[in-house]
Amino acid sequence: MRRCLVTGATGFIGPHVVRRMLDCGWEVISLSRHEELPLAGAHRHIAVDLHDIPSMEMVIKEAAASHLIHLAWEATPGKFWHSTENFHWVSTSAYLLDAFVKTGGKRAVLAGSCAEYQWQPDALVEDRSTAEGDSLYAASKLAFRRLAHTIGQEIDLVWARLFFPYGPDEDASKLTSYIFRELCADRLPTFQTPGNGIDLIHVTDVARALERLAVSDLTGTVNISSGRAVLPPEIALEAAKLLGKEALVPPLTELVEETSLSTALYGDNRRLMSVWEGAPMLSLVDGLKSYLKV
Repeated sequence: MRRCLVTGATGFIGPHVVRRMLDCGWEVISLSRHEELPLAGAHRHIAVDLHDIPSMEMVIKEAAASHLIHLAWEATPGKFWHSTENFHWVSTSAYLLDAFVKTGGKRAVLAGSCAEYQWQPDALVEDRSTAEGDSLYAASKLAFRRLAHTIGQEIDLVWARLFFPYGPDEDASKLTSYIFRELCADRLPTFQTPGNGIDLIHVTDVARALERLAVSDLTGTVNISSGRAVLPPEIALEAAKLLGKEALVPPLTELVEETSLSTALYGDNRRLMSVWEGAPMLSLVDGLKSYLKV
């Protein structure tokens, strides 16, 4: 049985990844700082502070995993963009990958971010679009990416650039949760940049993508994206229809009609689709329906 280490296992994305890996027959060892992750199957959860390098290295050695999915990073809403915690995560992630390689690891999928790219009207292509990073978060991700290519020369490496994961268990400050909260209170959501398109990908599809990248032979940078830019008013309109907020549909329809795409952050996902299997990604409407089940 293939054994995979998953860091950041109790964050927003992590539990979905662990469940997906277990469903696909993997043995999973999940890591996070404090919390438990009680799941059935070939699963063991270890509470460890990854910044405690000796303890982390001991866990990596004892796990003896063949695969690694590294999600852990500073992700506090409103803080992570400019937090100096990003510096610590560059160092910790480098030590973690080094320990994984030294203990015989074979393949690592490392979580990058669409924030590494610059906003533009066209789809972002992995090795052609500019990746500079104009925040501490993005610059730190890029710094770790460069280190990872040196540390992981002897293993298969995937740099998974995540776009805009969404789902009902996301932080309440996220765009889609804000939209649902306003609509449920019979208020029209307001948007500072209604013409900025974003690439929403449901968190369950993110988990499917990461599992496929772990099992495939694909290496290098891969966009974890839906391949489509959606405007905030479009999200609000579809959510209003699902909620049956008929009084809010006309003004939102008008807003959608008068809003044009000015710029966007959306990914060309052809590399990801080359290894995708099974059902297609959730449509925007089907993804939004998941918010109605909680």
